[in-house]
Amino acid sequence: MAAMLYGRYHGQILGLAIRSAADGRWKAKLREILAEFDNDCRDLSASCDRLLRHELAIQIEQEVLRFADPNKQAVLMIALKHFHSF
Repeated sequence: MAAMLYGRYHGQILGLAIRSAADGRWKAKLREILAEFDNDCRDLSASCDRLLRHELAIQIEQEVLRFADPNKQAVLMIALKHFHSF
């Protein structure tokens, strides 16, 4: 289950970052994705939840460095902060 969630949410967040623009419309979509993620994680044990958030954070940290565009970086940084907040 955790592997499926990793793939789903990593793909959604990265895709959103790639498509993001300066208009900021991506913010509402990112909030929606992160809320769905939190809801899906409620079915996991506490240790699986922590591990999933940690693994996603590590991957997103690496991807932030790939983008020079501040909007794309912002999507990833907000997601990263969300995963680190738990």
